[in-house]
Amino acid sequence: MHSLVRKLAREFQQTGSPVLAVAAGSGQIAHNVHEGGADLLLALNAGLYRSLGHGSLASFLAYGNANQQTKELLRQHILPNAKGLPVVAGVMASDPTVDIDEWLLQLKSMGVSGITNWPTIGFMDGNIRAAIEDDGLGLQSEIDLLQRARLKGLATFAFVLSVEDIHRFSNVHVDAYIINAGLTPLKFELGGRDDKLQDALLHIRTMIAAIEESSESRPLCLVYGGPFTDIEDFGTLLRHANVDGVAGGSVFERLPVHAITANFVRRCKTLRSTEHDLGERNRKEMVGRSSAFQHLVSMIERVAPYDANVVVEGETGVGKELAAGLICDLSPRARQPFITLNCGAIPSGLLESELFGHERGAFTGADRRRIGKFELANRGTLLLDEIADLSAEAQVALLRVLQQREVVRVGADKPIPVNVRVIAATNLSLSDLVDDGRFRSDLYYRLSTITLRIPPLRERIGDLPVLVSAFLQKTASELRIPALSIDARFEEMMARHSWPGNIRELRQVIARAAILEGGPVLRGDHFIPDDGNPGASAKSMPSRSVTKDDIHVAIENAGGNKSAAAASLGISRKTLYARLAESKDRTIRKH
Repeated sequence: MHSLVRKLAREFQQTGSPVLAVAAGSGQIAHNVHEGGADLLLALNAGLYRSLGHGSLASFLAYGNANQQTKELLRQHILPNAKGLPVVAGVMASDPTVDIDEWLLQLKSMGVSGITNWPTIGFMDGNIRAAIEDDGLGLQSEIDLLQRARLKGLATFAFVLSVEDIHRFSNVHVDAYIINAGLTPLKFELGGRDDKLQDALLHIRTMIAAIEESSESRPLCLVYGGPFTDIEDFGTLLRHANVDGVAGGSVFERLPVHAITANFVRRCKTLRSTEHDLGERNRKEMVGRSSAFQHLVSMIERVAPYDANVVVEGETGVGKELAAGLICDLSPRARQPFITLNCGAIPSGLLESELFGHERGAFTGADRRRIGKFELANRGTLLLDEIADLSAEAQVALLRVLQQREVVRVGADKPIPVNVRVIAATNLSLSDLVDDGRFRSDLYYRLSTITLRIPPLRERIGDLPVLVSAFLQKTASELRIPALSIDARFEEMMARHSWPGNIRELRQVIARAAILEGGPVLRGDHFIPDDGNPGASAKSMPSRSVTKDDIHVAIENAGGNKSAAAASLGISRKTLYARLAESKDRTIRKH
């Protein structure tokens, strides 16, 4: 076995981390995958076609010389950005314009570490395949290619599509197999994803069995292509097939570019330039007709024009960020930055850096200057979500900025003036936290010039019809399926539910029904209402009344899932862990 492949196999056995090989079609992709920690770069002429928006199969057509295309890809894009990563190059073995031995030496002198048979004749069949094989330009030429590469000290990667391919390559004693799992789809038919995954896994297991049967010592086995298009799919592959890693091009290049570009363009097309349309997106997202909703919108319209800090309180999933966005859109700062920071998602030691920025070298890992959220939001609006999760030290630092209207980057001395309107969002009552001594009263009064309470969905059940109608339309658009509706029984079930996850839960329920039921009229077959009774877990009880017994019951009801237990109690996961630590209850810890 070549030393390169031996090293990859050893690292996989020691760490359990899969070998990752990426077929890059541009220097940018090569640079990015190196930065992300890939193990190998594949230089296949298919990459050039993917970068032009085509699929890999275009590389088999007579648009040009495949070997020359690969060489240009290597010279201009892959090797300059490899940064020490081993590079495996594809070679078309039946190319009559090159001397294969001389070509292999050229690639090796350029810095190529391994060779694979790409483009491979395996993608052809029928009379054309038979004619090529009869002329001696078929699979045997690819077998000879890898045999010659092996003699020249290059690692050999056999690209195979069938068990027959494996049996024929086994005599060469290749270092690794790249098992083709099929073409990578841009999208799946509704309900067809699982079937394609299972078919691909069956094919891969059959191929692995053939490799193990025909090899004296097991070569490295990578899977290329197929319906594995996200991290969860790769996890399924590694759990259910005895493979050492994955290789791919489209999944790292064409698919994300397609999705990101299409989504970005769609979002750009929703923008409006006139003053009249400011806030339109958030208005469309915030829908309702109940008196509670109308009162909320009226309060937002009254508060928005005034340059005062606002606290937005409400349970998880009620739409606090949408309300904050609407306040910004209806304010004089509407055309200035709207910056958000989830205080609960940032470790306390890094929060000051996130808020105020830092200078290069201010602490270990600070390899460049960072602009903080207050500077980014200057002249605009800063939304501090989960404000109740701020540590005591961070509360002091935030109070100082609000008082002095200036920030000092971590590691700097010079203050920087800032003009920011702060909106603080929380799923807890800040006044209750002040009473409990867990939130500074002076900071509370600085933040809460105005306090808006977003009512939970169970207090505005009258809004269900308009919310459901909006989410049905949005879900159908996102899933690219025909128009959706719900039957009367499903509507009644929804009306009886207490909606502990509020509007976010409602949207999830509709999306799940659309995916699992597969028809235009949703019946709610997979929805189990709680008949409007929040139950013993006290989903809506305020934070300070949540006892260790409540937490114990909630964790048991959630089957040990602490995230679900926290949601059912109406507290953050961080708060739940804090309560567990405070109570020192061994029974709760065991869950």
